[in-house]
Amino acid sequence: MKKFKIGIIGAGMRAMFLMNEILEREELQVVALSDVSEYSMNQLCSKFDKQWHKYTNYQDLLAREDIEGVIILSPDYVHEEQAVAAFQAGKNVFLEKPIAITIEGGKRVIEARDKSGKILLVGFVLRYNKAYRKMKELIDSGIIGEVKTGWVIHSVGAGSDWYFHDWHGSMKNTGGLLLQKGSHDLDMINWIVNSKVKRIAALGSQDLFGGDKPNDLACQKCEDRSNCSEAILDRNISWKRPDGKDTEVLYNQWRNQCVYRKEVDVLDNHLMLLHYDNGVKVSYMECHYTPEDNREYIFIGTKGKLKLDDAKDLITIQLRNSMYDREEKITYENLQMSEGHGGGDKHIIDDFIHGLKTEKQPKVGGEAGLKAIEIGIVAHEVIAFGEDNQLIN
Repeated sequence: MKKFKIGIIGAGMRAMFLMNEILEREELQVVALSDVSEYSMNQLCSKFDKQWHKYTNYQDLLAREDIEGVIILSPDYVHEEQAVAAFQAGKNVFLEKPIAITIEGGKRVIEARDKSGKILLVGFVLRYNKAYRKMKELIDSGIIGEVKTGWVIHSVGAGSDWYFHDWHGSMKNTGGLLLQKGSHDLDMINWIVNSKVKRIAALGSQDLFGGDKPNDLACQKCEDRSNCSEAILDRNISWKRPDGKDTEVLYNQWRNQCVYRKEVDVLDNHLMLLHYDNGVKVSYMECHYTPEDNREYIFIGTKGKLKLDDAKDLITIQLRNSMYDREEKITYENLQMSEGHGGGDKHIIDDFIHGLKTEKQPKVGGEAGLKAIEIGIVAHEVIAFGEDNQLIN
């Protein structure tokens, strides 16, 4: 069996929690890491008891002729630069979403892929989650008829934990949370509707986070820590390695900046309306200070309604057979796996391996990545400039 030698660019939290899935694959052999932080690379090696080669300059990793593929898990604002460089170096690429933080940048990534002839897999793990795949399968079967409308609500109860205590809180780093967080959902909506967005209306605001605190203020050093509802907690995350040994890491080492610091300028509340070429209309809401963490997907067709409740791991279908006959229900329960992203991490690594073996572009590739950020970027422009609608050409 051929082993594909790969390099990991970005040795932070995402690498720490995806590494188990990577190391469990006999087809993959991690040979090198790259990160601007030597501490992060040393910690990653230590937690998995490995002696991988380490490079503070990712170009040095890409210069290695033995590396056939790279997994890019670095912050959003360097995705474009690093993906383009990887293709120019002749590497296959697994690129964490978003594909870039500008539309032009996303196009440059795809152009570089095409010139290289290598594969590009974008990290839309929801596509590989069993519950979301089942939703797609059911809708495509026609059970609810022809889809006409829908609404998606993404409640990010841990929003400050995930997106405001670190670099995600700045627009210049992410292009906005509709790219960083929302691109998962925007890709999923695109996949379900199977059409191109032609019109967008959007509203957004910064309701809770951001403020006048110093940019270098860390939670642990704040005099208001004991009275702050958003104070980060010191806690360890533990897991079992592929070799059966237990390990743990201090989770909040990556996220400890004050959520009320001056530089925070991303929005924490978003509402969009999407109108597709095929006539389907979908609303999307993403709020980062709700009490729960959940995704709720609802699609209504000419024969019925489908609802996916992620937190309950439940899909419910209600059929409308006639005006007076609309009580029939079908349910699907316990679809997700206990692994990361409901099994999405496991199956997306499988797809990367498949691409390496076959040299064929995966379905969740550059085009899907570009379409998702196009919607998010245009929506942020609509919000910023106060226009009621804007078309995607």
